[in-house]
Parts: sequence; structure tokens; C-alpha cells
Amino acid sequence: MMWMLRFILDGFFYASILFLISSGLTLIFSVAGIINLAHGCLYMLGAYIAATLIKSLIDTPYAILAFPVAAFIVGLLGLFIERFIIRWIYGRDLVYQLLLTFGLALILSDITRIVFGTEPIYVTKLYINTGVIDILGSFYPVYNFIVIIVSLIIGCLIWIILYKTRIGMMIRACALDREMSEAIGLNTGNVFSLTFLMGAILAGISGALVVPQSAAMLGIDADALVESFIVIVIGGVGSIKGAFIGSLLIGLIRSFGIVFFPEIELAIAYLVMIVVLLVRPRGLFGREFRVA
Repeated sequence: MMWMLRFILDGFFYASILFLISSGLTLIFSVAGIINLAHGCLYMLGAYIAATLIKSLIDTPYAILAFPVAAFIVGLLGLFIERFIIRWIYGRDLVYQLLLTFGLALILSDITRIVFGTEPIYVTKLYINTGVIDILGSFYPVYNFIVIIVSLIIGCLIWIILYKTRIGMMIRACALDREMSEAIGLNTGNVFSLTFLMGAILAGISGALVVPQSAAMLGIDADALVESFIVIVIGGVGSIKGAFIGSLLIGLIRSFGIVFFPEIELAIAYLVMIVVLLVRPRGLFGREFRVA
């Protein structure tokens, strides 16, 4: 019973990180119609920035500031990329999006390698310092609980922004019908910029949050991007609810798969994705948004 509870909690932890990455990616795709292959690199940059700051501030109470600072810097980078690079390919064929964002991913990976080096950056001291909690006689890291709670809070904030604010109304309008939104005077360019800013912030904070539990290292962008696409396909493009459910499924599959089926852990996630596509080609909640 206790080991089962631990695996479930580990699944929730993985799901929390995945939800933050995939929700940002699905927002960008549903609103701007851009498949951003560089999204994983923003996640990786968030991890490196946070790890560097935490390592410098680990013995001070300011170490916690590494998380919002990393998210803020990555958010500004995402805004810059949208304004000066991505904006030129709106409305272009899919191949232009893939080539441009793939090129951006390569550039960002090289920049990360040059700035931060090739060695992983570990900040497990922060992870250890948060301590453990006794759950039914089994000890579990407090930090994992913090990440789960933070992810839920951010998810609630995303929902409030999208469904309870004027900004959210504009974002949903652009996702549903870009031409009609422009016809009624909505500045879709600003909406796209805001969406990219939100998506980049979510990628940055997810990378920052995962660092104390693992490490900042080259290559984590690819895994994050692949798993995020699996989540989006399962949950449905443009659906925050779908990203949440898809993240839970993949998180739990990963948690149990690593222990019981380590050789085919990722294959199981792909199998679930294929089954969902066969039953519901648009994903579980894919009707919530339509690509502009």
C-alpha cells in the first residue's frame, strides 16, 4: 500500500512538471497556430538559469527567488523570439514553422552550451534541505509536494486568466476565429505576443522547478518536448483541461513504468496516445479550441 502511494505521488510530481510545459505549448499552438519546436529549449534554459542562481544563493533566504527570476527571464526571451522571429511566419505553411523553430532550438541549445558549459549543474542541497514528510510510515520529499501544489496554483491562475478576465476572452477569441477577431478590432498581434509570453513563462518555471529534484543538463529539452506533444495529443490541442488530464496519465504511466517496465516505459505512453487517437482523433478535450 505504501509503495503504491509513493508511485502515485511520484506520478503527480511528473505530471505537475509536464502540465506546466504542455499547457504553455498548447496555448501557443491553439492561439497563434505555431508548432514551437524550441519550446523544450525554453524549459532547459529555465532549468539552467534557476540552477545557477540557486547554486549562488543556496545558503541565503534569497534562493527561492531563483524560480520567479528564471521564469521572468525565459518569458522575456520568448517575447523577444515572437516579436522579432516568429512573427514573420504567421500564416505561412507548416514547413516554415517547423524549419524555423527547429533552427531556433539548435541555436538556443548551442547558446546554452556556450554560456553554461557541458557539465550538469546539481542543486540537490535545496531538495534535501526541504526535508521529508511521514506518510503512513513512509518518508516522502516535501519538495515534491511543494511542486505539486505550485503547479495546481498556477493551473488555477491560468484558468482564471482564460475564463474570468478580458485578456482571456481575447485569447480565446483569437483561438476560435482569428479573422473575425481582427474584423471587430482586436489586435491579434498583441494577443499572440501575450500568449508567447505566457507559454515561455510556463516553460521557464517548469524547468526551474524540476532542477532541485534532478539537474540542469543538456538534452533535457528533447525529452520535455516529446512528452509535452504526447500530452497535447492525448488531451486535445488548445485544451488546458486536456493538458491537465493528459499530464496525469503520462505522469502515472511514467512513474509505474520506470519501476515495472523500464525498457518500454516511453513506448507505453506512445501506445496510450495511439489508442486515444484511434478513439478520439482530436484528443479527449480537443473541441475546446480551434486553431486560428
